[in-house]
Amino acid sequence: MMSALGRRLLAPFLCLLLAPALAGAAPVASTPATVAGYIPEEVAYDPDVPTPSSALGFPVGEWHVRPDQVVDYFRRLAETSPRVEIEIQGRTHEERPQILLLISSPENLERRDEIRARHRAVSEPGEGSTGGEPPDLPVVVWLAYSIHGDEASGTNAALVVAYHLAAARGPEVETLLDDTIVLLDPMLNPDGLGRFATWVNMHRGRVPAGDPLHREHEQGWPSGRGNHYWFDLNRDWLLLVHPESRNRVETFQRWRPHVVADFHEMGRDRTYFFQPGVPSRTHPLTPERNQELTGKLARFHAEALDRSRRLYYHAETYDDFYYGKGSTYPDIQGSVGVLFEQASVEGHRQETDYGVRRFAFAIQNHVLASLSTLRGAAALSGELRRYQREFYREAIDEAARSDVGGWLCSTAGAPVRSARFVDLLTRHGIELYDLPAPISLEEETYRPGETLVVPVEQRQARLLEALFERRSDFPDSTFYDVSTWTLPLAFDLPCRPVSRKQWKSGWRGAPRSGRPRAETPVEVPRSEIGYLLDWTRHDAPRALYALQEEKVRAQVVTRPTELRTDEGLRELLRGTVVVTEAIQPEEVGDLSGLVQRIGRETGVPFLPLESGLSPDGPDLGSPSLPPLERPRPAIVVGDGASPYESGALWHLLDHEWRIEVALVEGDALPGAELERFTHLFLVDGSTETIGDDTTTSILEWIRGGGILVTTKGAARWAGEELLSRAEEKGAGEGPGQERSGQSPEEKAAEEGTPKSPDAGGEESGSAGEEPGDGPVRLPYGEYEERRAAVGIAGAIFETTLDRTHPLAFGFPRNRVPVFRRGTWIMEPSENPFENVALYTDRPWLSGYVTDERLEEMAGSGAALASRVGEGAVIRLADDPDFRGFWLATQRFVANALFFAPQIRETSAPSTWTEPSRE
Repeated sequence: MMSALGRRLLAPFLCLLLAPALAGAAPVASTPATVAGYIPEEVAYDPDVPTPSSALGFPVGEWHVRPDQVVDYFRRLAETSPRVEIEIQGRTHEERPQILLLISSPENLERRDEIRARHRAVSEPGEGSTGGEPPDLPVVVWLAYSIHGDEASGTNAALVVAYHLAAARGPEVETLLDDTIVLLDPMLNPDGLGRFATWVNMHRGRVPAGDPLHREHEQGWPSGRGNHYWFDLNRDWLLLVHPESRNRVETFQRWRPHVVADFHEMGRDRTYFFQPGVPSRTHPLTPERNQELTGKLARFHAEALDRSRRLYYHAETYDDFYYGKGSTYPDIQGSVGVLFEQASVEGHRQETDYGVRRFAFAIQNHVLASLSTLRGAAALSGELRRYQREFYREAIDEAARSDVGGWLCSTAGAPVRSARFVDLLTRHGIELYDLPAPISLEEETYRPGETLVVPVEQRQARLLEALFERRSDFPDSTFYDVSTWTLPLAFDLPCRPVSRKQWKSGWRGAPRSGRPRAETPVEVPRSEIGYLLDWTRHDAPRALYALQEEKVRAQVVTRPTELRTDEGLRELLRGTVVVTEAIQPEEVGDLSGLVQRIGRETGVPFLPLESGLSPDGPDLGSPSLPPLERPRPAIVVGDGASPYESGALWHLLDHEWRIEVALVEGDALPGAELERFTHLFLVDGSTETIGDDTTTSILEWIRGGGILVTTKGAARWAGEELLSRAEEKGAGEGPGQERSGQSPEEKAAEEGTPKSPDAGGEESGSAGEEPGDGPVRLPYGEYEERRAAVGIAGAIFETTLDRTHPLAFGFPRNRVPVFRRGTWIMEPSENPFENVALYTDRPWLSGYVTDERLEEMAGSGAALASRVGEGAVIRLADDPDFRGFWLATQRFVANALFFAPQIRETSAPSTWTEPSRE
């Protein structure tokens, strides 16, 4: 039964639920103290607090609100209401502010720092987490809206919710604010929201058109879902690739809310969803009590929606498995995350299976769920506080009983990857330490300065396990997102689990708290000969391109050699970049000064040479140190291309390595002057609109020296369509025919939560047996489970490298972990010299995969490089920059950019003949 407080809180909103705008009629006229169609006139409001409509100039829902309008209105709320404070969490890629409203009683806001400190103590090891009942403090609730920019009903609902909490008068709301601190984030993705608002507003007519084919409902590529670089920010809570994610996770860790409400949209022909989701698809590390509390909160949502005669559902479709989503990230940290999905209007008005829906209707459902979340959290505050305290107490107890005492992570030779690894972990509140003295374990030595110590016994023990584990057991074979995300593998850092019996507390040296220590570039001594750039450094591509931008000519070592530096004799591995005084054009001027400046700007050290003479190997002027060309890359984007994969590639080149890159629409390729570019990147789906004439043009461009880099579906196209046309000798004889076993429908769906589950996502996988090969009939009701079970919903596998190949220069080891989604298998080339990376015979490292798929993958192609005329075709079976955080294979991109022209023409040994004696 609902509490008396809950009934009192609900009563003022009954007429709100039946407002004319919600039924599709024109909004009612507003008064100075109301929001037309949303807030009823029967509720008293502070007249000094502006309504959204008075600030916007139109009723909420009539137009889509822009990010700047949201910021302006919430600043006015903070200026006029003593219940509201505003913070700037940070800024987006497009320099938009990420605002956060703190809403509570004035008394709570005055002592907010004290409340936050006492609240955080509950989740800290020690007295605060092990005492009796948790302190009688306000429950902390985070209302988070529209992380997908084109799911805008959340942000627009936030205007109404914030106004009500800021201005409503009466004991109901005052009691609620006494009992809660509300963190209201109105737009988790301001850049995407701005893109979407512009699109739908520019296509809104005076009479809004509801036909689904109306252009307003069909966004132009890449849509407003992602951020500036087209990333799905709702997959970035763990990975923290983008500033938006880093800023909001800092807010989460600072406040550690009890409840997080995550507001989204789904396909138009749906109703309203709230969690809990599919029970069998909850991550095993999430306590059962978390789902019980989610179920208790669900009763408040159901009651509010029932009273307004709204349809809804739960326990279907969506899961709680991947901890990188906004509704699941809290679940591994003592909070209760709740996903809300509203059927999308995708504009202002749309015809659906449930009749014509207006934007106002979608907004109102999120208003209802926002308020029911607050009511539920207030009513369950004691249980929520106890749960959070017990979560961390139990986590520490479990860690103390664990068979593993911790991990030793080797960082030797990986200063950039290890620094980013440390940054990521510390932002999540995970403790790690430097090793104070050398230790040996089973003939392996770990040294200070090259080893991170990560103990299991710490507050974030469960999150740490989720980040480090290699999981093979799953309660369900269907995944809405990926099935694994092992961070040490993503960063390609060897992290060794150490048993509790072997673990020593004395291994903890200085803590790595806060942000990682910045690496201070050493002042580079001047050299009359030249300088070395270590290509094993992850940021070396940025330094090399910066030099090339200044017209500096560089060379690359293609055969190991030794040269003398000011630090003594130095072994130069394949891929080492050499910058010599001897070959520089006059316009370069002072090479030493230029190297000094770029070293300081990029943080990349250069090593001065003392002589070009090698005591063992090629000299500095050898043909085995060919000069490098400055790349001029282009990424083919537009309809068909995966915005996530092309956006990740764009982000890597532009944001990480500062390389100028052109984004070229696929439909602009016919007739395009491809000679303008040295490289074309084709990601999954980008070849869908390429016709025969364009294929021929691309092939001729490659023969003239162009480098084509393809991934996933585009790599399949390159093997089946492009290389099959290559007729020149040595142009990739026997490029390899891909194995059957995937229909066009099986091609990996665009990652991320689709607007409708039946549009991809969790249902991607096998299309079933070929006619005549399988049973006459299978249970229709098991279709989804059977189809998903044969797919690969994001898993990690091992490949073996040929590090003598230019495409594999600079990799630290012969084996590298790759992230795979989808089931397409790329056969190795019949020319073994083209097989740069192959899946090992036992490639599984972590994540869900069937035995049949694993057997198919063994020995298959991961990275193939074929010389075609003066150019090359590179095929990568997987996305080398998955979600911008798979640092382990980003080097494939850098090597393709700078070293692919060094790929020589080869042929299979079976074609060789005895050389002529003449």
